[in-house]
Amino acid sequence: MFAKVHPAEDVKSGNTGSCHDLVRYLEKETGEGQRFFSHTEQDISPERVIMDIDGNKKALGANDAKFFMLSLNPSQSEQMHLIGRKVDDFKELTPQEKKEVFQKLEAFTRSAMDEYALNFGRDNIRGGQDLMYYARVETERSYHPEDEEVKQGIARIGEPKPGLNLHVHVIVSRKSLDGKVKLSPGAKSAGNTWELEGRGTVKRGFSHEGWKVRVQECFNRKFDYQAKEGETYVRPQVSAEIGKITNPELKRILQDEQFTAANQIVAAMREQGYTHQVRKGVHSFSREGEVFQVEHRLLKAFEQPLSDEQLKSITERFDLTKYEANPAGYRENGLQVKDISFSTYVKDEAQKGEKALKEVAYKVVYDEQNHTTVSFATVRQFAYEHQINLVKSEPTAEAVLKKIKNPELKNLLENYRFTSANQIVVAMKEQGYTHKVRKGVHSFSREGERVSIRHKDLKKFADPKLESRHMEGIIERFNLYKYKQEGVAYRENGLEAKNISFLTYQKVPIEPEEDKSVTGKPETKEEAQQPQQETPGSEAHPEETENEAETPMPEPDPVKSVKYRKELKEVSYDVLFDRETKTYVPISAIRKYAYENEINLIDRYKHGYAVRNEDLRECLANPEYRTVRQINKAMRERGYTIERDEAGNYTYIKGESSFFMERRDLLAFTGYAKDTGGRERERGTHRSADKTVGFIGGKAKQKLINEILGDSFRTERMLVGNVKKAVSLIQNPANIKMMLIKQIGSFLNPFKEL
Repeated sequence: MFAKVHPAEDVKSGNTGSCHDLVRYLEKETGEGQRFFSHTEQDISPERVIMDIDGNKKALGANDAKFFMLSLNPSQSEQMHLIGRKVDDFKELTPQEKKEVFQKLEAFTRSAMDEYALNFGRDNIRGGQDLMYYARVETERSYHPEDEEVKQGIARIGEPKPGLNLHVHVIVSRKSLDGKVKLSPGAKSAGNTWELEGRGTVKRGFSHEGWKVRVQECFNRKFDYQAKEGETYVRPQVSAEIGKITNPELKRILQDEQFTAANQIVAAMREQGYTHQVRKGVHSFSREGEVFQVEHRLLKAFEQPLSDEQLKSITERFDLTKYEANPAGYRENGLQVKDISFSTYVKDEAQKGEKALKEVAYKVVYDEQNHTTVSFATVRQFAYEHQINLVKSEPTAEAVLKKIKNPELKNLLENYRFTSANQIVVAMKEQGYTHKVRKGVHSFSREGERVSIRHKDLKKFADPKLESRHMEGIIERFNLYKYKQEGVAYRENGLEAKNISFLTYQKVPIEPEEDKSVTGKPETKEEAQQPQQETPGSEAHPEETENEAETPMPEPDPVKSVKYRKELKEVSYDVLFDRETKTYVPISAIRKYAYENEINLIDRYKHGYAVRNEDLRECLANPEYRTVRQINKAMRERGYTIERDEAGNYTYIKGESSFFMERRDLLAFTGYAKDTGGRERERGTHRSADKTVGFIGGKAKQKLINEILGDSFRTERMLVGNVKKAVSLIQNPANIKMMLIKQIGSFLNPFKEL
């Protein structure tokens, strides 16, 4: 398969004016299915082709090329492969075979134009759909003056050539389909990819060799064809130019190595100890008194783009994680990263467009196994286009930190401690940054400065669990009652309350229409809105919803399949920031730790100072008042009227002033807000004791219970000693047996009453 960009002299009437004459020339053949087609349409009239191409020339000068002519030329063997059998002439094909081969060539043309578009390396030109082009399949060729048969007198100019002569002509506009981008296959610096300082990755020009190679590879892949020698485009080999090289070191390098840019050859010579200068297109190399020169255009003859197979081999072996951890010393799996630097003249806007000498630098990947050198940017672009993941292993937190340049983010990750990644996001917002997240990448921007980091990497700096001594140190200084009164305004003992708020996608079940025949009557509105009862220790931890993949979803109903949709929701929760240790920890995590370790977060003697009512503070400080009833009685004696709402909360009124106290907080201050598990264990103790003495009836049973557990135990559950005594008896059957005998004997002794 030979793909060709025809020079302007091959185009009838040239290509700086209208394409009218070229379109009319291409209409020389008429036949079924031989019509113009584009990337998305078929059967396009010649008039429309002329109108579209001629009309797409905004901002082009009078002498600028307005369009280009391309051709795709399959070999005889490739044409028969498309037809599916051996034939000597196109006229031997049936109408159905002609139709099918036209369809195959049209589909292949669209793929070839995809490669044409990608070969420019423009971010906004991603394929043939971004080009304005029209193509047409032809079945005949005629002899031209340069043909050998004409020179030998065997054939005349204009006579049709024998055999199969299927080929495709393409007229492609100089401007893109939207008219915004100029695309010239005649641009210089063909195919080079440089990483320019301050400008990012820049691709320039059009690589004719690259396009021709890609077109052949596309044909082979699309039609499962094994190309034969002589059928494919053969780039000028080093043997044709190697004789012009006089230096044996340079000759060896050019014979043994493959380069994609001339400046890579210069860098290879520098590695051999040569100094280098270039002036007026001539390179001068010197070493130990030896000096030789070579023209730049001669070096460019040895540029050779890598094939897809070569690039695929490199991308599959390259580990971006290890490279970013050690850019200067990367050497893995036969690949090495090197720096290329050279001086070139570029236009300087400050000097009114005059050219100025500038140092250009970029990185290349050297394949030690195949002796090839290619731009690192080309490797990354190939991996992106072919969906090859360059991240072969997850980076460590140290490696991530090493490549972060932003000082604020680096300071937070180095010196602060977070329990969740969204806390880091909020900390960056506090520094004045705006935040966006897309496809797992966080972007922070401020005054033109921007920093990005993967969510996976951000999570490496979030430890969800603190050490016990660290957590207990925070709890020691924390007053839950005061925090409940002040919220995010809480500031005390080096602790600050903050709110963490962020948006995240969560899976929400899509409720199917209720089937009344299965479920009966639907639930009422009141039932649907009835909240679930909260149990101690069941506080939600919103920070855990940050990554929806980590959020367990409910089990699917075996009767009906449950479908989900993603819904953007705002998640919010409060954290404590410890200024002493620069640690962020969720309030819910503090409460959970205190619950699991039986630590009181509201204590009457330690935290009562936060109660704003002076009289109530004094009551809480008095150890004689042990119950809510006793405290309320004391408050009434001080002249307060107490009102209680439906939830059991108290309001203390005296004169025109009032003070509100939640029942739960007052119980906590008096030591009654114990955990549910503890109360259940106590109830279990009583039930076991009752069962143990259940065989005794009447007054003897009641007297035994009172003797073992204490007369006031059932009303005053603070007598822990009696509880322990009862538990000890129940856990030791021999002990309880002896005690029961002793107690029963004393009850039945007739002399006791005397």
